[in-house]
Amino acid sequence: MRAFMSYQTTDKLVAGRVAKLVVSMGCTAFMAHEDIAVSEEWRVKILKELGEADIFVPILSAHFYGSIWCKQESGIAAFRNMTIIPLSIDGAIPGGFISHIQSTYINQEAPKLAALLPGLAKWDVGFVIGGLISIIGKSGNYRSAEANFELILPYIQKASDEQIVELLNASTANNQVCNAGLCATKYLPPIFATHGKLMDEKTRKELGDVLKRYEPYEKKK
Repeated sequence: MRAFMSYQTTDKLVAGRVAKLVVSMGCTAFMAHEDIAVSEEWRVKILKELGEADIFVPILSAHFYGSIWCKQESGIAAFRNMTIIPLSIDGAIPGGFISHIQSTYINQEAPKLAALLPGLAKWDVGFVIGGLISIIGKSGNYRSAEANFELILPYIQKASDEQIVELLNASTANNQVCNAGLCATKYLPPIFATHGKLMDEKTRKELGDVLKRYEPYEKKK
């Protein structure tokens, strides 16, 4: 999946932070000020990238609407019927060709992945599930494991059996996930109950033993 980041140069730092979130999902993110060589014809390059991108992510602000180029990029994205994910950093709302699309306000100092997920899921929910499984598997502590797992919960019902098993395997392989309080007591048990039988025997037993330690006392009796 290819994302085109649309922003006025003044907002390039926040655009870069959002681009990192996009990349964390396994996407590529085009940013004009980083990806266009000095000697390259930038108009041609931008049109080429717009023509090849799947997702259009405009960073809306007063600066954005003061740029004729940003407004033209939005028009091209709308004409191509791309998946558009407008993110506002100062209360600016979508206008012109993208005025029919709801924007999401983000903290420009610390944008969150959650702001991107509904739009990415509109493009390909399976892609989102796969990206989140990868992020969950890389969780570095209990708190991040719980926060990362919460992101996938709205999409669990749309996951394939293979993806559920992949999620269970990734959780088992990372002790920070399977031993995180909410993961061990609330998030993992229901999907382990329905899909644990699809796991290989060794991994199923390993995860089952971990989850059993967190069962309420009354259930163990």
